[in-house]
Amino acid sequence: MFILWRYIIKEHIGPFIFSLCVITLVFLLNLVFRELPRILSRGLPLGVVIEYFSLNMAWIVALAVPMAVLVAALMAFGRFSGDNEVIAMKASGIAITRIIMPVFILSILIALFLIWFNNHVLPDFNHRARLLASDIGRKRPTLALEPGVIYRDLPGYTMLVKKIIEKPDTAYVDSVYIDDYTNPNATKFISANQGKIYLNRNTGLLTIILYNGYMHELDLQNVEQYRRLKFPKQILAISVPDMILERSNSEYRGDREKSAAMMNAEIAESKKEIAIVHQRVQKKIKTHFMQYLDLYVPVADSSESVGAGSSRTNIKIFPPFDRIKIEMQRLQQEVRGELNFIDSMERKIYRLSVEVQKKYSIPVACMVFVLIGAPLGIMSRRGSLAMAGGTSFAFFLLYWSTLIGGEELADNRYISPFMAMWLANIIVGISGVYLVFHSIHEATGQTLLAPFIKIKKWLTKRNSIKPVRTSDRS
Repeated sequence: MFILWRYIIKEHIGPFIFSLCVITLVFLLNLVFRELPRILSRGLPLGVVIEYFSLNMAWIVALAVPMAVLVAALMAFGRFSGDNEVIAMKASGIAITRIIMPVFILSILIALFLIWFNNHVLPDFNHRARLLASDIGRKRPTLALEPGVIYRDLPGYTMLVKKIIEKPDTAYVDSVYIDDYTNPNATKFISANQGKIYLNRNTGLLTIILYNGYMHELDLQNVEQYRRLKFPKQILAISVPDMILERSNSEYRGDREKSAAMMNAEIAESKKEIAIVHQRVQKKIKTHFMQYLDLYVPVADSSESVGAGSSRTNIKIFPPFDRIKIEMQRLQQEVRGELNFIDSMERKIYRLSVEVQKKYSIPVACMVFVLIGAPLGIMSRRGSLAMAGGTSFAFFLLYWSTLIGGEELADNRYISPFMAMWLANIIVGISGVYLVFHSIHEATGQTLLAPFIKIKKWLTKRNSIKPVRTSDRS
């Protein structure tokens, strides 16, 4: 039996690795086509670009592994059935459940690995990827100099070049004209025959070295003072903010940058805050209305002199209606603010609960996909990639649409987070158990539809029976 199990698992390894690479490549190409133009326009070094896409590989792997499990099960069991190996196993007294069992146990191990991955690796990678994307967004693009076009993106300068030769770190230019208006009281105009432009990564300054040129300077407060200088070499150091990528660090983490333990602790803290606010609201309402229940105040009787032995009586004093109205409006505003805070905290709890359930429901999908992929592969009797890919796409569409729709409903508190994240597994899992049951009883695609065919025949027969009229009986 262990020899058979090793053989079945071995036949799954190749399709699993192949499908994992293909699915990962599809996700990665989608990310590249969407983000690469924006990243390259910032003038980033190759190492930063590779780091950015490597950090995004974490969430791609977390989604691609369950898909690869389904494709591998369809391809492997389809080949077993197409080569009549399933028939040979069953003729040897091996049940379908024992054939599926090694792959199912392997899917449990993969699910456990993904649970660990989603709680210890994925949050840190998502956090670092978000910080890097934010740093890239703040970085100023490199100089986009074009021959014969005035460049105005330098703070306090405009530049025009007639010819430019781009090198990896330096731009060599000819016929350079620079207008310097950094000083509001004076203006400078610089022209040079040649020059080179590069970014000093140590100081973060844009360095422009000019050769064989003239500088014209005019004092705007005293226009009679005009200077013209000839220079063999002139160096300009221009401070351009965010020209160098500055890496930031932040302790703040979003929902997808936290482990399940961190989110559960935050959920517990939010529930405590809600309980405290409930108590505060109840105390405010009680204090407000209790002040109107004790409206009797002792006053001296007007018929007796005030002094020793004078009697006192209690009379009921009502506060003015306007004051009652103002106090009620103030109480209403305070209670409404507290209720809005409770509503925001409950939305936060639902959102965090969805992410917690997602960290476990997606890994468990590996087990569910084996239950549905193995019998489908056996019944299809074909282990081709086209069959496996087409069938997998249909189940992926059902699974992910249910998952995304459930997440949206749970975030708006229409359904519970558990049902939102586990409904897809429940539906696909029940379908898988149904297919396994029919595979045990030699089911094919036609026998699976037998119950529906019987129902259709019964409805057709029922509609064909016409009621007998009294005239027909006579």
